[in-house]
Amino acid sequence: MQKVIKDPIHGYIEIGDLAIAIIDTVEMQRLRRIRQLGFSYLVYPGANHTRFEHSLGVYHLICLLLDRLEVAKEEEQELIVASLIHDIGHGPYSHVTEPVIKKITGKSHEDIEDIIFKQEVEVERELEVEVGSAKTIAEVLDELSLDKQKIAGYIKGERRAEYMEGERDLSKVLNGEIDVDKMDYLVRDSYYTGVAYGVVDNIRIIQGLDFVNGKVVITEKGILPAEYLLFSRFLMYPTVYKHHTSRIAQLMFSEALEYFVKSKSESEDHIRQYALALRRMDDSEINIALRNAKGYPEEMVELINKRQLFKRAIYKGINELNEDVAAQLSEEKRRKEIEEEISKRAGVDEKYVILDFQGENGEELKESVAKVVVDKPIQGLQGREQSAREIKSLREVSSLVSMLSQAFRENYKVGVYTPARYREEVKKAAEMILWP
Repeated sequence: MQKVIKDPIHGYIEIGDLAIAIIDTVEMQRLRRIRQLGFSYLVYPGANHTRFEHSLGVYHLICLLLDRLEVAKEEEQELIVASLIHDIGHGPYSHVTEPVIKKITGKSHEDIEDIIFKQEVEVERELEVEVGSAKTIAEVLDELSLDKQKIAGYIKGERRAEYMEGERDLSKVLNGEIDVDKMDYLVRDSYYTGVAYGVVDNIRIIQGLDFVNGKVVITEKGILPAEYLLFSRFLMYPTVYKHHTSRIAQLMFSEALEYFVKSKSESEDHIRQYALALRRMDDSEINIALRNAKGYPEEMVELINKRQLFKRAIYKGINELNEDVAAQLSEEKRRKEIEEEISKRAGVDEKYVILDFQGENGEELKESVAKVVVDKPIQGLQGREQSAREIKSLREVSSLVSMLSQAFRENYKVGVYTPARYREEVKKAAEMILWP
């Protein structure tokens, strides 16, 4: 049975029986209640779109890509499932809660084995997580006899163990340098925020992909739209994804969440179970849980809901930092120590000082190393000019991408956030410590 969904980004999206079975699971329906951009709605009121809409968009693009590359039926089904469920590992507010969950459990949103292999979390009832009567993804995958390990591999962008050299490798089409995930979220996030930077020609990119030696590469016709995609991402990061207001709200919420989870038990295993259970909750449920917790978690949630956020005591480019200080801030343990040192010197409770360092190593380089196939002229028989196919990185064939990969890091900031009443004291203390 074929159904059609109207999407504001891609138009009509056709869904078949396989997609319907996955969409109707409890895990997929939860994504309707998970904001795609966390607290960006505090800056851009239209940014209330969800992980569910994004997942449908990624599914649509993977279907177009599979038609273009003519993939085998079995592999096609597993990729379709992976495209739909690739975000079910997200906690409430998407990337807002991910650092806390990963810090406590070691699992990112891509680590979904415990979900698709149906490993129960004991504390779900304590957190009042509703399971209901709908089928789970684990149950549907069992009924359809699909390979869960392959699906998990596609979501992580990992090549399967039994891969043979020269065989078509689709491991990076969902999670790679230039992938359908980015193709959807850049356009979708731009549309809902109203920021006109998400100019990405997804169809042209898909048409510009091909297989060479079993690997997906960008052909010469795909270079220009790939450049647009990277340029769009470059502009969206400081404007939307790292906007200081939503960033402050995110860190306030993260501090409250970590405080809440760690206060539930002295047992590390029990704390880990609580953190894992967050991936079954939605935005409203975690808001209620934190408000009911009273104390610091309730205070932070109420401030966010009233949009009475911490203010910027310090907000500068990381390039203004001494290299030794920047290196220290890249380590979480040392960053916490410096945060505590700032709060002590300012005479402010450490719960009301947040040190933000945005310099994630290597993030700015990922897309620039995407593989491109170009024709290289060579001299053939009798001096006739011929051409041979050569594989290069996108950064090597595009001066724009080369420039962007260097400039990306310049967008990163170091910030120190605190309530307005403490701003002057915290600013003085932070400047003394960060710029000795």
